Amino acid sequence: MRLLFGARSRLHDPHGIVLFTDGWLPYESLFPAVFGRPYQPQRQGKRGRFPKLQYRIPRTSGHVRIIKTYQGKRVVDIRIERAAGSQRRVNQELASLGYNTPNTSAVERHNGTARRMNPHQVRRSLAFARLPHVRQTVSDLVNGVYNFCRVNRSLRVKLDEPVGRRQYAQRTPAMAIGITDTVWSVLRLLGTVVLPNPCRS
Repeated sequence: MRLLFGARSRLHDPHGIVLFTDGWLPYESLFPAVFGRPYQPQRQGKRGRFPKLQYRIPRTSGHVRIIKTYQGKRVVDIRIERAAGSQRRVNQELASLGYNTPNTSAVERHNGTARRMNPHQVRRSLAFARLPHVRQTVSDLVNGVYNFCRVNRSLRVKLDEPVGRRQYAQRTPAMAIGITDTVWSVLRLLGTVVLPNPCRS
């Protein structure tokens, strides 16, 4: 729940999200409570308690579950289930992302990269970070280095005119979304003052 509420707090429009998750069942019940609009149903009669608070899913939102079936360690079947929202809205989001079918590849890649760069997140690791603020600090550093200091091959763009043998301009994720126009050094990243309020996009 903290993960979903944290994501909501960073969204400019929390009612315009289409969420792709794995098959963990609690996501289905948490999505309306986090991204829906609450309303109070009318009670039957004039006495007694009011019904529990209910949530309406806006037409601009959607939730798709990607449910994987395993045999041992192998995935033998993948079932896609639309838990909330319209198929039209889901298709619109897929088109904007460049996907043909719903998937969780983006978050899986993010988690895989985080575990590779941060040994504290690896399972059965000898790197220990027992204090929560240590884990948070290391995670923030890894995210900063990945987004500002490391070029990503999939984000490169072709140059209008080749420079010697170089035909592509390498970019970091921060350059791809227009936050900066240069690849940062780790020294510059560590020397940058971070505002206390989170950036809302």
